Amino acid sequence: MQRIPQVDGLRAIAILMVFAAHAFGIPLLWMGVDLFFVLSGYLITGILLRLKDSRATGGNYWSSFYSRRARRILPAYVLFLVVISFVFRVRWGNIWYWYVFFAPNIPLAFGKVTVAAMGPLWSLGVEEQFYFVWPWLVSACSKLMLRRVALGVIVVSPLLRAVATPLFNTHFPIHSLTLFRADTLAMGAFIAVASGSDPQWLGRHRRLARNSFAVALSLLVAFSVFPSFRAGANSVLFNAIAYSLSVVGLGSILVYILGSQEGLLHTFLTTRPLRYLGLVSYTFYLYHEGVLLQVGLYLHSRIPIALVAFSVTILISVFSWHYFEAPILGRGTEELPRALRSIFGAFGRRWWSREPRIAPAAIVAASTALHQQPLN
Repeated sequence: MQRIPQVDGLRAIAILMVFAAHAFGIPLLWMGVDLFFVLSGYLITGILLRLKDSRATGGNYWSSFYSRRARRILPAYVLFLVVISFVFRVRWGNIWYWYVFFAPNIPLAFGKVTVAAMGPLWSLGVEEQFYFVWPWLVSACSKLMLRRVALGVIVVSPLLRAVATPLFNTHFPIHSLTLFRADTLAMGAFIAVASGSDPQWLGRHRRLARNSFAVALSLLVAFSVFPSFRAGANSVLFNAIAYSLSVVGLGSILVYILGSQEGLLHTFLTTRPLRYLGLVSYTFYLYHEGVLLQVGLYLHSRIPIALVAFSVTILISVFSWHYFEAPILGRGTEELPRALRSIFGAFGRRWWSREPRIAPAAIVAASTALHQQPLN
């Protein structure tokens, strides 16, 4: 499945939202993780449907999907756990099994995260649990049945959250357990099945999607005047309504973007720097909280902390992608100098119209030197 440029741009927007939420505590930017979920549901369902179709010509549905997911997710995840163990001296004795058996959302849900830098891993737990369940449904169900299942999850999830809210003393279980957040992934899955079944579906629903996004965002802002409309309040009002408005709004913007092949928003989302940030957003997400914490030990103002942490996390993500993750996925590393240049330099129209041809000498030298180092 080829990369979709505007989806990479949306992924970059998602990681910027997450980073800003953690660096500055900006309201509503918690939806950045929800945007990741919607995009994941859309992309993974599209891949599964294509693999299902390929079985008629001898393709292997299960091994193709899980081997690719393992190569994409596990190397960076394991390396992150190793790095975080040394930097933060993690005591694994009573928590290791959550992280080995793909359930890092459970310790967050029940207050068992001992190192704050590991907090962001909860969303990986949600996605990994989705990978274990959803492929079976795609394999067994027709497209019509899949649409009904996805729509059913979207409808039932807010009811589950409302009913379960009084059972918990904090908002973390509702926020991080897959049972209560499945509607985000289901929304992406629904869009993938609907658009895959009918090539005109996205175009027909563009205007509705635009209006739905505006209404959902307006309601989120309006409800925010109520003190109980906060994630930390663990209220039925927030748990039943806010997450569902997020699902509707983010699903709508995905439909609108996929149905648009021109315009200012499309042009913005498909610029090279934004697409590249979307490409390395997985590793950025893994490390950003830990880097913020470490930088905060030396700086004591939010803006300098954010600027330094963002730069450091970008560098970690870029080198991890080109020298660790991409080779495992069978991709080359020759694009590193150009990628670094498009993030840290070459501001201006070249982002919009043409590829930069010459990388700074220092970056080329650093890249060459790193190529000559043995992999540990």
